Amino acid sequence: MLKVRGLSKRYEGNAVLEDVSFSTVRNKVVSFVGENGAGKSTLLNILSGLVTSDAGEMWLLGKGYRPRGYGTAVRLGVTRVFQEQTLVLNVPVYENLLLGLEDQFDRASQWVDKASMIAAAERIVETAGIDIDVRRRTGLYDFSKRQTIEIARACLASHLVLGVTVPLVLLDEPTSALDQQDEQAFFRLIERMRAIGSLIFVSHRLAEVLSVSDEIHVLKDGRLVASLDADKADEAMLHELMVGREQVVDYYHLGRQQLIGPDRPVVLRLEDLAHNGSFEDVSIEVHAGEVVGIGGLLDSGKSALGRVASGVDLPTAGTVALADDAPGRPDIVAFVGRRLGYVPAERLAEGLIAPFSVTWNISLASGGDLLATRFGFWRCRQEIRTAADYIEKLAIRSGTPRQVCTRLSGGNQQKVVLARWLSRDPLVLVLDNPTRGVDAGAKEEIYRIIRDLTDRGAGILLITDELLELIGLSNKILIMQRGQIVAEVPAPAAAKPTERELVARMLPQGTVRPAAPDPVRADRRADHMEQVT
Repeated sequence: MLKVRGLSKRYEGNAVLEDVSFSTVRNKVVSFVGENGAGKSTLLNILSGLVTSDAGEMWLLGKGYRPRGYGTAVRLGVTRVFQEQTLVLNVPVYENLLLGLEDQFDRASQWVDKASMIAAAERIVETAGIDIDVRRRTGLYDFSKRQTIEIARACLASHLVLGVTVPLVLLDEPTSALDQQDEQAFFRLIERMRAIGSLIFVSHRLAEVLSVSDEIHVLKDGRLVASLDADKADEAMLHELMVGREQVVDYYHLGRQQLIGPDRPVVLRLEDLAHNGSFEDVSIEVHAGEVVGIGGLLDSGKSALGRVASGVDLPTAGTVALADDAPGRPDIVAFVGRRLGYVPAERLAEGLIAPFSVTWNISLASGGDLLATRFGFWRCRQEIRTAADYIEKLAIRSGTPRQVCTRLSGGNQQKVVLARWLSRDPLVLVLDNPTRGVDAGAKEEIYRIIRDLTDRGAGILLITDELLELIGLSNKILIMQRGQIVAEVPAPAAAKPTERELVARMLPQGTVRPAAPDPVRADRRADHMEQVT
C-alpha cells in the first residue's frame, strides 16, 4: 500500500524527522506513537502533501508518490483527519464534507449542482453511521459531532465521490474530541475502512492504539526507534519506548492528594450561577488545595460553566467570588489580576495566538502587571527569562523562546498555555480538558504540576472528558446533566469511584446505553483503572 524510505525533515536546523523508513500493506491499521514533538504530525504532513521532505522517497500502490499539495494527495487516495478541526463553521455540513471536491458537481462550468452535493453528503454520513442533517449549519453541532463530520469526510469522501478504490486514511488524534457514542461509531468505521484500504493512526491513547492496530511504530526525537506487532505489545512497553522510562505506578500522584476539611479557606465560590441555554442554579465551593472535578456528557454544560466561572462569558444570573472578595459578576480581566487562570478546551481557537512566539504567548496575561513597569516600559529580559524557565520546567520542545507556536506540536502548544498561568502563581486554576492531545509522559508532568499547585494552596476546577483523569485527580466529582448538577461523588485517594459508577450518573434515567466496547480495549482500560485505584 505505502512504502517510505529515508524520510528526513529539518526546521531552522532542528531535525524533526531523521531517516524514517516503514511500509504498510492493504487492509491493515498501522499506528505511530511518541511524545509530543517526536515527529508524528510532521510525518503525516509529508504523507498528505502539506510539507515536502528534505530527503527520502515514497511509493503508493507501487508508484512513486510525492504530492505537491493536499488536493493532489486526496485525488491519489490519501486523506486525513487533522489534530485540530479544519471545518468552516458557518456553512452547511454538506459543503464541509465535499470541500475541495466541488468540481465533481460542476455543471457546464456555470453552477454547482447543490441537490447532487446534498445527496452525496447524505450517502457519506449514512455509510459512516452517524446521525447528522447535512443541510444544517456546521457550527450548530457540538464539538464531538463536528469531529465525526471531519472523520467521515476523510474516510469516505474520496472513496464515494472520486471513486478511489483503495484509500489510505491518516488519522491524527481523531478520538480526542469524541463522546462515548461517537467514539463507538468511529471504531466501527475503522473496521469498514480496513476492509477496503489502509489506515495510519496516531493517538496518545495507548489503549486505543493497542486495540485497533496491526502494527505499531514508535517515534522518539524524530527517529523510528521500534516497530512491533500490536498483539505482542502493552501500554507499559510502549510508554517506556516513547519516554525512555517506565510509567510511574502512582500515575495521578494519589499519595499527594490532600484531605480537605471544612476549616480550609474557600478560594472559589459559585452561587446560583446560570447561563442562558447552558446551565442554571449551579453553586460550587473550591477550597485551598482541592481539586473539584466536573463530569458529564458533552451537552451537560460543563464547558460553559468553566467559561462563566472564569469570567470569559457573563452569567445570566448568580455570582462568583475569589478568596475573600465580595461576590459579584465574574470578569476575566479582574480575575487574572487576582491570580485566576483559565485553560480553554480549544487551544488554537482560544488558548493561543499561534503565529506569535512561545515567549509572547506565555506573557500574554502578564503585560498589565508582572512584565511592565508602572510607567508602561516592557521588561523584555524578564519576559525572555520567564519563557526560557518554563520551556525547561515543562520540557517544551520549541528550540528557542522565539519559536512561533505554529511550529510546535499540539501537546507542546498545550504546555505553553499552561505555562502562561503557572508563571503567575495562580490561586485558582480552571482547567477544561488540560491534557487533550498530550502524550503519556507529558500527562504525568501536568498531573505533577497540578499536585504542586494544590500543595501550595491553589484550588483547581477540573473539567474533563477523560474519566480516568477525572477520577484520579479529583477530591470530589460533581456530575452535570443538561445544565444541572445532579450528583456529588466523593473521590478520596483510598476509595476512588469507578468509571461505571460515573457513567451511570451521567446518563439521564431511561437512556439506552450504547453497545459494549471492544472487550480487549475494555480489559486494558480496566487494568489501567486497577492501577489508579
